[in-house]
Formats: sequence, structure tokens, C-alpha cells
Amino acid sequence: MNTPPPTAASLDAASLDALSLDALSGPLADALIATALAMAALMATAVVLTRSTVRQAIVLSGYGMVLGLLFLILQAPDVAMSQFGVGTVVMPLLVVLALHATRRHRAADAEAGRSGGGDEGEQAAGPGTGAGQDGAPGAEHSGRHEGGRGGNGGGEARR
Repeated sequence: MNTPPPTAASLDAASLDALSLDALSGPLADALIATALAMAALMATAVVLTRSTVRQAIVLSGYGMVLGLLFLILQAPDVAMSQFGVGTVVMPLLVVLALHATRRHRAADAEAGRSGGGDEGEQAAGPGTGAGQDGAPGAEHSGRHEGGRGGNGGGEARR
């Protein structure tokens, strides 16, 4: 005898609970979640270990994509969509734009320094002496550094 499958109308609540299977259950789902978590951990490590800031922004975008996929796998589509938008597009874009603005600002400062608008400390100590405004050897900084901007721009030597 060939009986048709039961319909939802013919089943009671207990039978429906028994028939409804969780989409992510079982060993295959566990392997998928473990793989996604491992990929997220690897991408996070890659973001931290990337030395170039522009490349780091690109790797950060990939990390955002992996996190979005992880949220999708964990059945959180609203969080996944937010992560795709913010973590994959907006955050790396902001990082790249900030880098561009910083480099453009440093180039303008360097150009102003070359055209005669240099700082008194650099002129008093002389170029290449290794002395800063206070005259101490090794205190290689200019007045630009004291303005609150850190970094290694202009005439500062790398340490």
C-alpha cells in the first residue's frame, strides 16, 4: 500500500516538532561551523600580521566577508547583512581614505618645508646633525611632531 505523506493540517503539534529538522544539525553542520570559525581565526591573524596599511585594509575586507559568512551559517541574516555592509565595504574604505588624506597632508607639509617655511629647530641644528630642538643627540624630531601628530613624516628619522 502506498500512502501519501502527511500534511501539516493532519498532524498535531508534537508530530510537527518531530518532523521539523533544524537546518544546521548533525556532523556536517558542525564541520561547516568549525570550518567557518577556523577561517575567521585565520583571517583575523592575517589582518594582524599584515605590515602594509593598504594591504591590511584589503585583508580587513576579506575578514569582514568571512565574518559575514559565519553569521549567515549561524542563521543570523540581519547581523550578516550588517557585517557585509560595514565590515566588508565601509570600514576598509574609511581606512583607505584616512591613509590617503594623511599622505596628502604629509606631502603638503613636506612641500611647505622645502619652500622655506621650515621649522626653527631644524634650521638651528642643521640638517643631518642628529640633534633636535633641544640640541640633544638622538632627539630627532621637528616642531611638526610637537603639534600633536605622531608618525614618521617629514624629516624625522626612523627608529
